[in-house]
Amino acid sequence: MVLQKSLHPVSHRSALFVLFSCLLLSACGTSKAVLLERAEKHPARAIAYWGQDWKRILLKNRIAKAPAALIEKIGIENEAEGFAERPAAAEPTGEFRGVLSEIAARLPDPVRALAEDRIIGVFLVDSLGGTGYAEAVLDAGGEEHYAVIVLDRRVLLERKANAWASWKENSFFRPGPPETGIDVTIEPAGQDSVANAIRYILLHEMGHALGMASGVEPSWYGKAVASESYPFTTISWKADGEKVVSRFEEGFPERIHLRPYQFEKSSLERTQAGDIYGKLFSRTGFPTIHSAQNIWEDFAESFVNYFHTELERRPYEVRLRGGDGRDRVFRSCWNNDRCRKKQNFMERWFANPSRNP
Repeated sequence: MVLQKSLHPVSHRSALFVLFSCLLLSACGTSKAVLLERAEKHPARAIAYWGQDWKRILLKNRIAKAPAALIEKIGIENEAEGFAERPAAAEPTGEFRGVLSEIAARLPDPVRALAEDRIIGVFLVDSLGGTGYAEAVLDAGGEEHYAVIVLDRRVLLERKANAWASWKENSFFRPGPPETGIDVTIEPAGQDSVANAIRYILLHEMGHALGMASGVEPSWYGKAVASESYPFTTISWKADGEKVVSRFEEGFPERIHLRPYQFEKSSLERTQAGDIYGKLFSRTGFPTIHSAQNIWEDFAESFVNYFHTELERRPYEVRLRGGDGRDRVFRSCWNNDRCRKKQNFMERWFANPSRNP
């Protein structure tokens, strides 16, 4: 599972809620490991639960409120990770339906074909505990083959595109003086809408789902692996004993402290942002600060940022306000030497989405 927050992470009947409430409560003595194992082996992770009827529905129409089993699984995960939120099914609004339809129409044909074959659906909840996540669904042989995407309706209807992107970017740092901060532009003024915030987030989650489906990264439930078996990972990552580290650790040591949604709990001060972005955009091959977190976020962020800026010709700009009137501005890395290898991979992948295009 890949969750859009700092951790990986259809209205159910009240009777089911009562039945499973004790299982979800730490007061019942259930350990985190037991809860996570229960979530990993939950029926909602198997294609037997979902069947095959969803394939008769075009991708653009595969959006619905989350079914009871998926709600139950998310609740178990939230309890295991200590999240207070308990999800509830939510009906998709017009914004969500319109965004999915637009994305399905604009994806390159080979990528859309992969999505049609592997993405079971996009499901809406309230109180997810994050903005969204993608989850692998096992085929009949027990292999990670399909995916579902979950989005939090309430959270995603709160902010327009640029406000959402700026909020998330600032979450890496402890707040500073009000005249300082980070402003991110992913849409021009006339297109800065709630729908386009949903669009960017949904594309990010599709990046997770399609990265898994095309085999460019190892299992979300296993250890990080940087090897020729997963060629995308070796562009920016390498093995270091039992660990995987970026190829830029020496020039960008702050990478290991990058955690979104931390705000006041972050180990990074906003006064460090200039130094951190300076290194990120000059010494690494990561297109965004989010992509530097791990190998899974690297592909998802590279997917959405490349599609957004190169194929759709939309803006991406990070502006650091220092309070002295001298802003520092960072823009997309595509067509830059530092992202050249990753761009070459993305160009090939969008034409032929496979493990080694």
